[in-house]
Amino acid sequence: MEDIEVSPAEHLARVAAQGEQEFLEALDVLGGRHVILLGDSRGFRVFNDATGMRSVYFSTEASLVASHLQLIDDMHPHPLRTDENGLQGAIAGWDRTRFMGISSLLPNHFLSVSDWSVHRFYPREANRYEGWSTARKVEAFQRMWNQEMQHLVATGSKLVMSLTGGADSRTGLALSMDHVHDIEMFTYTARKNGGDKWSKSMTRDKHLVEEIKALLPLQHRYFYVGAKNLPRTAEINACLDKNSWQSHGRWLVPHYANAYPQDDVVHLRGNAYEIGRAYWGTNEWNDNLENLQQLYRKRTKRDEGLEPEESRATDFYRGVRKWEYDVPLHGFHRWDLFYWETRSGRWLAEILNETDAAFETCVPMNVRAMVEISLAFSIEERSDGYLFSELINAGCPILNFPGKNDCRNLYEQTRDERLAVEALHSAESRLPLEAEFTVTTVEGRRHFVHPGNENVHIPRDSFVPGTRVERFLQPAPHAGDLTFTMTSPYCHAKAEGHWLYQICVDRRPVARWDGAARRRPVHVTVSGVTTGTKISVQILALRAHPGGASWETASRAQITDTILTERIPQQSLQVATDMPGSVFQYGEEAVHTVHVDHVGDLTIDSFAVDSPQRVDVVTANCVIPLLVVRRGDTQETVVMCNGAVDQDISAGKPVFQRSSWWQDIDQNQIYVCDPATVGDQALSLAWGQYSLKYEVTPDASQAVQSLACLLGSTHPHQRAYFGSSAGGFMALSLLFHDPEARALVNNAQFDWTRWFAPAVNSLRRARLDNRLPADLRKKYPKRTNVLKLLASLSNSPRVDYWVNMESDHDRSIDHPEFEAFRREYPKTVENMLCHKYRDPDAGHNPLSKSQTLAILRMHNSQR
Repeated sequence: MEDIEVSPAEHLARVAAQGEQEFLEALDVLGGRHVILLGDSRGFRVFNDATGMRSVYFSTEASLVASHLQLIDDMHPHPLRTDENGLQGAIAGWDRTRFMGISSLLPNHFLSVSDWSVHRFYPREANRYEGWSTARKVEAFQRMWNQEMQHLVATGSKLVMSLTGGADSRTGLALSMDHVHDIEMFTYTARKNGGDKWSKSMTRDKHLVEEIKALLPLQHRYFYVGAKNLPRTAEINACLDKNSWQSHGRWLVPHYANAYPQDDVVHLRGNAYEIGRAYWGTNEWNDNLENLQQLYRKRTKRDEGLEPEESRATDFYRGVRKWEYDVPLHGFHRWDLFYWETRSGRWLAEILNETDAAFETCVPMNVRAMVEISLAFSIEERSDGYLFSELINAGCPILNFPGKNDCRNLYEQTRDERLAVEALHSAESRLPLEAEFTVTTVEGRRHFVHPGNENVHIPRDSFVPGTRVERFLQPAPHAGDLTFTMTSPYCHAKAEGHWLYQICVDRRPVARWDGAARRRPVHVTVSGVTTGTKISVQILALRAHPGGASWETASRAQITDTILTERIPQQSLQVATDMPGSVFQYGEEAVHTVHVDHVGDLTIDSFAVDSPQRVDVVTANCVIPLLVVRRGDTQETVVMCNGAVDQDISAGKPVFQRSSWWQDIDQNQIYVCDPATVGDQALSLAWGQYSLKYEVTPDASQAVQSLACLLGSTHPHQRAYFGSSAGGFMALSLLFHDPEARALVNNAQFDWTRWFAPAVNSLRRARLDNRLPADLRKKYPKRTNVLKLLASLSNSPRVDYWVNMESDHDRSIDHPEFEAFRREYPKTVENMLCHKYRDPDAGHNPLSKSQTLAILRMHNSQR
C-alpha cells in the first residue's frame, strides 16, 4: 500500500472509522500475509489476506478461530471426517477440512464471529483496470511491487528467492531488479540425472539458470535434494504434523531449514500468478454454475466412489450458497474466483504452513489490486501469460531471451516455429466446398441451393421439423488432416433447441452443437482423412418457422479456412472441435437424426450387429433420444424405459438406463429417454409429459414400432415394453399404442400425480403451467393415470406387474390402485397378472439385475 507514517494496523483502524467502503478499499491495496480483526460493540469480524496465504480456521461448535487447523482440534476435539463425508477431496472442496465442524475461511470473505456467518465483500464492482492500457496496468503493478520490496528490504531480513527455468520466478526476478543485490537466489536440483521425469526437469532448470546467471550478476547457490537424515529432520516433521494437515512438499522443508538456518529469512514466492493465467481453463462459455459444478467434481475427483453422489452434489450447492457464487459477481468469472479462493486460499496456504518451519514467506503479488490487474486482460492474453511477459520486458527485457521451461532460447524457438510453419504450408492445400447445398424436407423432397458464397442455411420456406440441409466439401485429393471454421453470428438462449449444426463424415454425424448456442467461430479438425472420405456440414431443423426470414438468417453459417494438410494417417479418423461437448464421446456411436414420420426410411444397415447406435427422433415439439441395439439371430425386441434420472450425474445429457446390460440380453433392444429429462431445463422425472400440449408416448411409440419392425419384430407378440417405477408408467403408456404387444413392469407408478410431491411439483412448475394435481387428474385423466388409459382398449392387454409388498408407497398407493382397477374393469385385466414379492431391503428400488434379466427371458419364452 502507499507509504504511511503509522503501522498498517493503525492505518486500517483509521480508515475503518471513516466507513466500510474506505476500509474495504484499503484492504484492496494491502500486501503481506496476515489476519485482520475488526471489532465494534456488537462483536468482531475476521479478514484474511488477499489470497488467503495466512490460513484461518473456525469452529462454530467450539466458538474458536485459529490460524491452524490442528490448533482448534487440540483445544476442542472434533470428529474426523471420513471418506464417505469427502475426506479425500476436502482440501479442494470449498471450506472442508479433515475435521467435521471445522471450516476454512476463503479469501474475499469475512467471518462474522457474532453469528459465525461468512459474507463476500469482493468483488464489489466491475474490474477497475479493464479499460486501462497495457502500459498503465504494467506500471501500476510494478509500482505496488516496488513499494512492497522497499518495505521488505528496510526490515533488514535476509531475502531469498527460488530461481527455476519457469516464468514465475523469472517474473519475480525482473520485478525485483532494483533490489537484486539484496536477494540471494537459490535453485534446488538433483546431483545427477536419474533419467526420470523429475530428474530431467531439475537438469533443464539448472541449464536455464546457468543461462540467466550468465546474463545477470546474481547472488546464487544450488542445494541438492536427495540427501537423507538431514539435521533437525525429526523435529521439523513433528512441527509439520501440527502446522499443516496436508502433505505438499514436506521433503523439501528440511533442505530449506538446513540451507537457511537464520531466524530472519524471508522467502519470496510467486504463486498468485496462476490466478491471472486462467489456469484451470477459464473460458467465455463456462461462467455458469453448471460448468462450475463440473470443475468442482473434477477438483474433488478423489471423493468419487467414496462419498455418495447425492452428498457431493449437496456439498457443491451448499458451497455455492455459503460462499455466494450465486450472487452478481460484477463480470468476474466464477472459475477465476474459484481458483483464487479454493486453490490459493486452501492448497497454497497449506504449502506456506509447511515452509513456516524453515522461514517466513512473502508473496509480493498477494495484493487484491494486483490480482485484479492480472484479471483485466482477455482470456486469450491471460492463457498466454501476456501480462507476465510484459512485466519481464518492462523490468529486465533480457530475461525474455532464455527459454521458459525450454532449453531453446527465444531465437531458436522463433526459428523452429518458422521452419515448422514453412513445412506445414508446403503440405497445405485448400479444400473447396461444393458449389451447391441440398435441402431435404421431411416429406423426402430434395432441391438444391446455389448460394454463390461459403454459406449454408435453412431456407425460410423449409424451416420445419425434420428438414436437413447439407453442404459437402469436395473430395480430398490426398490423405491428411482437415481443418475448417464454422461461423454463425446469431446467438440467443431463447432460440436454443430450434436447429442444430452437425459435422458428418461419410454421412455419419461425428460432432453436433445447438445452432443458437455460440456466436464465436467453431474450429473443426478431422484427422485421418483419406481420398475416399466424404465430409459435410449439416443443419437440422427442430422447430417450425416456415416463411420466417429472420430464422433463415439466424441459421446461416459460413464455412471458411478449409485447409487440408498432407499427412499419412497414423490412426483411425478422429474429430475435434473447440465447442464444448460437441464431439461424440470416445466409444459412442454417431447419432442418426430422423423425423418421426421417416424413421422407417432407415435401413437395417444403419445398425451394425452388437453395436449400440443412437437415434434422435425429431418431432414437432422436441427430440426424443433413443438407443438401439441390434443382436444376432433374433426377431424379439424389448423396449426399455427410464425411471428417475440423476441430473447431478447426467448433467442434462441423454441417459439410457440398463443399457450397460445390453450384452446380457438376447433380444434386440430399444432404450427410450424421456426428452424432458434432457437439456438445460432437464427434470429428474417427467412421465412423458413434455408440456400441457404435448405428450411424448404417441410419437415415441411410432418411432419405436418402426425401429422394432426394422429389427425384425414385425409382429406385436415379438415386442415387449419394460420399465420400473416411472419407467413402468412409460412402458404401459407405450403398450397402449401397441396393444397386442406385452408390458413387463416392476413397482410401476400408475398415477404419477400421486408420486412424491417434490418430483410432481417440479414437473408441474416446469412443464404444466403449475396446474394442481387434482386439476390435472380431472382434465387429463388418461395422461395422469395409465390404468385409465388402458381401460379404453377394446381388448385386455398382456401385462405382468411385479410389486414389492415391503415398499411403503407401492403397498399403500400403487398396488391398491391396481386392485381397484381389477375390480372396476374385470374384462380389461384378464391378461394382466400381478406378481407379489417381499424384499424389505429394496423397498421401491427395482428387482436386481439377475431377476430383471430372468423376467426379460420369460417374455422370450412365453410370447
